[in-house]
Amino acid sequence: MGYEQWWKTLENLTAEFKRKQVTVPAEIMSYLRSAKTMISVYNVDPTCLESIPTVENYLINVESNLLNIAKAKFGQAFMERWIKKLEDSRKEAEPKTETTASRFIPGLPKGEHWIRVLSSEEILKENVERLAGELGLSCKMQKDGYILVYGSEEKVKAFVKKMAEKCRGTRKN
Repeated sequence: MGYEQWWKTLENLTAEFKRKQVTVPAEIMSYLRSAKTMISVYNVDPTCLESIPTVENYLINVESNLLNIAKAKFGQAFMERWIKKLEDSRKEAEPKTETTASRFIPGLPKGEHWIRVLSSEEILKENVERLAGELGLSCKMQKDGYILVYGSEEKVKAFVKKMAEKCRGTRKN
C-alpha cells in the first residue's frame, strides 16, 4: 500500500496553508492524523485489510476539504496546481500489479491452486495440516521446511483467510 505519499502531499498542503497563515480546521487535521495512524497499522499488519477503506475515506475527506479551502483562499490556479500534485501522489498509492510466470511445482496436479506456508511458533505444522484437511485441501511437506497446501482456488482462499484469522488471534493473546 503506497498511501504514505498521498498522505505526505496532503501534509505538505497543510504546511503551505500554515506558511500563508491560513488556519486548517481541527477536524481536518484530526482526519489527517487518523489516516497516518491507519497507514501505520496496515504497515505493521498487512493482513488487516479492513484498514484500507478507512485510510482512503480519511484521505479523500481531507483532500476535498483542503482543496475547497485552497480555492476559496488562493483561487482556481493554486487549487489546480495542488490537484496535479495530489493526482501524482495517488498514482503512486495505487497497487502495482506485477505479472510473474507461474512457478512449476513438481508433483502438483495441473490446474491446482497452491500456497506455501512456513511452519513457525505461530503457525504449527499440525494446525496447517488439520485446517487443510477440514477444508478438503491436500498438503505436502517440502524439503526446505515449507508446507505446500493445494486444491481448488476457493478452498485455498478460505484456507488463507482462516490462517490469517488464527494468526491474528495468536498475536492478540
